Amino acid sequence: MTMRIIFDLGHPAHFHLFKNVILKLKRTGNNITIIARKKDCLVNLLELSGLDYILIDIKGNSLFKKLIQNFKAFKAIYSIAKLEKTDLIIGTSLVAPYVAKLTKAKSVIFSEDDADIIPVFKYFVYPLADYIVTPDSLDRENHGKKHLRYHGYHELAYLHPARFIPDPSIKKQMGLDGNEKFYFIRLVSLTAHHDIGQKGLSTEQALLLVDKLKKHGRVFISAEKPVEKQLESYLLKVSPDKIFDVLSAAEIVIGDSQTMILESAVLGTPAIRCNTFVGRLSVLEELENKYELAAGFLPTEFDMLLALLDNWLETDNLKNEWDIKRKKMLSECVDLTNWIIEMLTILSGDKECQKAWK
Repeated sequence: MTMRIIFDLGHPAHFHLFKNVILKLKRTGNNITIIARKKDCLVNLLELSGLDYILIDIKGNSLFKKLIQNFKAFKAIYSIAKLEKTDLIIGTSLVAPYVAKLTKAKSVIFSEDDADIIPVFKYFVYPLADYIVTPDSLDRENHGKKHLRYHGYHELAYLHPARFIPDPSIKKQMGLDGNEKFYFIRLVSLTAHHDIGQKGLSTEQALLLVDKLKKHGRVFISAEKPVEKQLESYLLKVSPDKIFDVLSAAEIVIGDSQTMILESAVLGTPAIRCNTFVGRLSVLEELENKYELAAGFLPTEFDMLLALLDNWLETDNLKNEWDIKRKKMLSECVDLTNWIIEMLTILSGDKECQKAWK
């Protein structure tokens, strides 16, 4: 007997979180369906992976458009779950618990954001979810027996050394010499429902960073939205599935993205975050304070950010220091892909699946 599972993917980070899990489950004969939103490079990543998926495509970022998109996803997931007698519906998903309540499926909601930061999930998703899975660094919240915790980060499902080996040719692909240093800036649009009213790096601040960093090496920028003309020549031009090779090879990563700062930190690349979420996210607080792999500043603290950046730029063998810190972090965290598969096997209640994964 196999597990019948729907993965609801709304963001490229969700694809990365579950891709190794999906591939392992498919190899052992489980029935997997992927529902995907058209968000950033998610479709490109799915195409590059060769995985089949059902696309929910609604153009626009308005609240109304997002409601329409979620309604279409609900209809698609409900239809599949009812027809195929789905066991589990998994994702960072607004609709999974609602479909599960109308079918015999169980919903498994993954998040590494504190509940207070994602009020829509806190009030409309978590109460109905069958299971809520978070890192144990979110120790300020407790969802009872359905709250499943692990020590680690979403990013370790795909950036753990057991899952990811950096491509040594990435600098050549970027047009660099093998020993040439480069710095990476990530700019996001902050258009998600939980980003309303939040701020990141301004264009002026991004220009100041470029001017400082280009004195020490090449500078590359990745952006979710069009950038000012002064920044266009710095835009990174590599395939989206190569971004982790870029983050791993960079000397320093700076941005207003939570996810890429997390990814850089777990890869052992010094990372600086600048947005109004600083001080409010437990996962990043742990990486910044316990493991010292990243640093965070509010946009109003930009002078402090520049001072730290100067310190890092003047430090010899900075990445060697980060490698030591990374090894300590990895020694204390789980291999999240294996942890998820074991957890899903138990939740499915399928004794044959449980035996296969022992």
